[in-house]
Amino acid sequence: MKRVVIKEPKHVIVEEVPNPITGPDEALLDIAYAGICGSDMHAFLGKHPFIPLPATPGHEFSGTVSSVGENVRGLKPGDRVVCEPNLVCGHCFNCRTGRYNICENLRVMGCQGEGAMAQKFIVPADKTILIPDRLSLRDAVLVEPLAVGVHAARRAGDLFGKNVVILGAGTIGLMVLACVMQAGAVHIIVTDLSDRRLGLADKMGASQTLNAGRKNAAQQIHAAQPYEGIDVVFECVGVEKSIRDAMAIVRKGGRIVVCGVFGSDTTVRMVDVQDRELELIGTIMYIRRDITDAIRMLAENVLDTGIFLGDEYPLERAQEAFDASFDTGRHVKVVFRIQ
Repeated sequence: MKRVVIKEPKHVIVEEVPNPITGPDEALLDIAYAGICGSDMHAFLGKHPFIPLPATPGHEFSGTVSSVGENVRGLKPGDRVVCEPNLVCGHCFNCRTGRYNICENLRVMGCQGEGAMAQKFIVPADKTILIPDRLSLRDAVLVEPLAVGVHAARRAGDLFGKNVVILGAGTIGLMVLACVMQAGAVHIIVTDLSDRRLGLADKMGASQTLNAGRKNAAQQIHAAQPYEGIDVVFECVGVEKSIRDAMAIVRKGGRIVVCGVFGSDTTVRMVDVQDRELELIGTIMYIRRDITDAIRMLAENVLDTGIFLGDEYPLERAQEAFDASFDTGRHVKVVFRIQ
């Protein structure tokens, strides 16, 4: 079978390897679609702090069950599934208390483990989740990134009636937008450097969009204040300026949810956290409830998948696909169509 490998920074190959063999508690999937995530892009550049190279990427994917191991129940060949790609120990404190997305021994398919940018892929059967017939395998490739947005919105707490800023209108920023709208946020401002992506945020229902490359968005937001202040800021970029802007924008006593992956050390004014009683919290991945909620949102057409899904690439054009993922004027989400 064929699979994608990031051999070294900015260099992707497609290699031929033997078909995997299903273990007793595993399922073999025929992969239909696999998406290129922001984390994959960081890894491609050699700048992801937790993904060593070479790497076999792919944690956003959908597929059909090909075979199951002898111990597997409730799953059969032909079932259409997505997967929960976090591989956890099940024994640490966080696993035992339901926060296994921050397992002390966390590994992730396609990051520290093998990934699904391949024709076939082995997964623990208990990590598969059935998708309803009304949800296509193509649209289901968005379940994983949408679950990131669902979890981030949950981390923010009660958003009903709140004023929110989302810094960054990439895939995750737009997924967060969809989720905070569902959660009842009343005034939502989205910033980005791309007019095209800001146009997508407008289309999705943002209250206001600002191009941070032309004017100082933080100053504009802070100066306007036609309401009581910004309750929550979602940082979805992963650069020092963005987290500094978040701290300047949020009201005293407000909350900043860090969604972006920072590829280098970052300096911030911690005195502002102390003096203004800011809450600075992180969010990573999701738990199963977040994924099932994402499946429901997609199946109920809460999200316009056409905003995210455009050109599709075969595995054989992997280098081209990764290069294209950085063309923000053309793509939101680059996907491989495999089956």
